[in-house]
Amino acid sequence: MTGGRLSDATEIIGGFKNSSLIAAAMASALADERADTPDEALEIDVPRAAVLHALPDVQSILGSLWGDRRSRASNLVSSLSQAAAAAAGTTRIWSDLSDDVMIAQGRSSALMAKVILAAVAPNYAVLDGSAAARILDVGTGIGAIATALASALPGAEVTGIDIAERPLQIGRELLLGTEQSIADRVQLRQGDVTELDDERYYDVVWMPMPFLPDAIAGRALDRATRALRPDGLLVLGTHPDVDDERQRATDGWIASLTGGGTLMASEVERELTRRRFRSIARFATVPGGPVIVAAVAPL
Repeated sequence: MTGGRLSDATEIIGGFKNSSLIAAAMASALADERADTPDEALEIDVPRAAVLHALPDVQSILGSLWGDRRSRASNLVSSLSQAAAAAAGTTRIWSDLSDDVMIAQGRSSALMAKVILAAVAPNYAVLDGSAAARILDVGTGIGAIATALASALPGAEVTGIDIAERPLQIGRELLLGTEQSIADRVQLRQGDVTELDDERYYDVVWMPMPFLPDAIAGRALDRATRALRPDGLLVLGTHPDVDDERQRATDGWIASLTGGGTLMASEVERELTRRRFRSIARFATVPGGPVIVAAVAPL
């Protein structure tokens, strides 16, 4: 390799390292329990702040994330852990992750409950906080979304299913520390969505498509559709539409390593249209995060 090419390669590697460390510093600042404000997060740890000041107007960036800072921090930690595992060749499926990583990923997913309630629910005639609702959380993991929905909706009964027993056991242990009136309305059970036999039972079904292998996505949608009552609401997490081939390659690689799926929002919308769902709409979550696609079940 010539000196010029070696220099270019070294610069590129240095850029990768700096980007990952900036993301780590952001996660650390957001998770720092000593700080009550973004300014305090920058003042408490001067070396960390020096890393973050590589970002333009870092105070504004921290301020925009501060309201959900713990969920944002958990999301970054989850992504960094996944990237590090992929680099080391140790990426594993969800059920094989360590307890700490599993809890971090689960807690970051609770942000989806807030998006569902704040952005999706007002557009549909379900999930009124004063009304009873039966909700199914597919791929519930440690039950973070199920618990968040039950907490926000006093009349809701939430069932979380997951194919793996270990995250469910962690979720049941976490429920022991939850207010009894909430824990009593959350049921976590082992189950495969492709074998779901509930019919016209749930008012709302939440299903994160990126966690489902493409090979079973169609069957999962069919079972979820059958489980919804007429006019019930299907809410799906999906990959955002991307034209960037590098991003698509990244998503495909991670999916191949973790057993996840690659369907983008537009592809999921076509599947819902084919199944005669109505009032199909998209909702943004966080920058770089999944896109929610919601739709009303066929009559």
